[in-house]
Amino acid sequence: MPDVPVLTVTSIDPVLRDSAVAALLLDLPGAVAVRHDITPDGWLHRVVHDWSGVRDQHVQPLEHGCLSCALRADLLPVLRGLVDDTENPHSRPAQIIVGLPVSSEPHPLVHALLPSPGAALVPGARVAAVVATASPATLCEDLFGDELLAERGLELNPDDRRSVGEAFAAQLEYADAVLFDTSPDQRELDLLDRLAGDRPLFGLISEADTKSLLAVPRPPDDPRGDLLRLPASQKPDTEDVWTLDLHSHKPFHPGRLQAELEAMGNGPIRARGTFWLPGRPEVVGIWDGAGGQLSIGAAGTWPGTVRSTRLRVTGIGPQREAFRRAFDRALMTSHEMEQGLERWDGLDDGFDPWLGTPDDADIDDLSA
Repeated sequence: MPDVPVLTVTSIDPVLRDSAVAALLLDLPGAVAVRHDITPDGWLHRVVHDWSGVRDQHVQPLEHGCLSCALRADLLPVLRGLVDDTENPHSRPAQIIVGLPVSSEPHPLVHALLPSPGAALVPGARVAAVVATASPATLCEDLFGDELLAERGLELNPDDRRSVGEAFAAQLEYADAVLFDTSPDQRELDLLDRLAGDRPLFGLISEADTKSLLAVPRPPDDPRGDLLRLPASQKPDTEDVWTLDLHSHKPFHPGRLQAELEAMGNGPIRARGTFWLPGRPEVVGIWDGAGGQLSIGAAGTWPGTVRSTRLRVTGIGPQREAFRRAFDRALMTSHEMEQGLERWDGLDDGFDPWLGTPDDADIDDLSA
């Protein structure tokens, strides 16, 4: 019996998400959809339905501190039950469409479904395309504006301080396909071509090519979502869209980095990558910025002894060369590197609020 393909739909707009799920269901009469929503008062609401109506629905309090963990804990048993229904094998769906909560990232769920050493978490299921939705009319505002998810009522919990652009960009960068409510112009296509997967599929929600979506392979060692393996940009700049791939073996100078944060965080840009600081050479610093919002944090230790400072930046404004110059200014100089990193031991670099203390033992390994 062939594995059941699982299509994953992400969005920052509940109407676009539901429209995409409905369009896929209409084109796949043998499919079953599983949608999750987070209610404003903190409840996880799940609906399982097909083209004929609701099969099951469930509401439970969001008691788990990790939303991704709570979602997986609820969703994976549902998927297992759909794929392996021994009591009623004729109800086994030909395809499954997962509609994730609005503004959530697809990476944790897809990673859980991909084959891994040991038993598969959902035997009999395989990952097909991850689909993001977008509206060309608001695409640039959604990506590059400074509005927070909380200002739109789209936050996933009371502590969710992400910007709309940060959430949207993460969805696009992990997507195999982007479906639109109206036809995009060339600038939007050029922009998404640099943010989405290696060969993104573009189309209208109403004309989704389900055959191609179901045929999309997801390798077990998929590099998307791994900041240590950011793909190099293969696309030349256009009149409206540019990309920089900035990298160095040197760390950022803490003082100069703080001085350059505004120049490297503002404007219509999407920037992500990794960096390191001289006083904490083992810590992987992560850089995640969209529009006027910038998040900096720690995500594990460097695998082996290889460290690098690398930012990939895509934008539509005039900041290209200004960002490059700010990046260069923030790096340690060759003379400073020759003086040795030991002189930074025990010094306060000013980044404890973002990266924790240099000897923080609770940092997870990014390479795990």
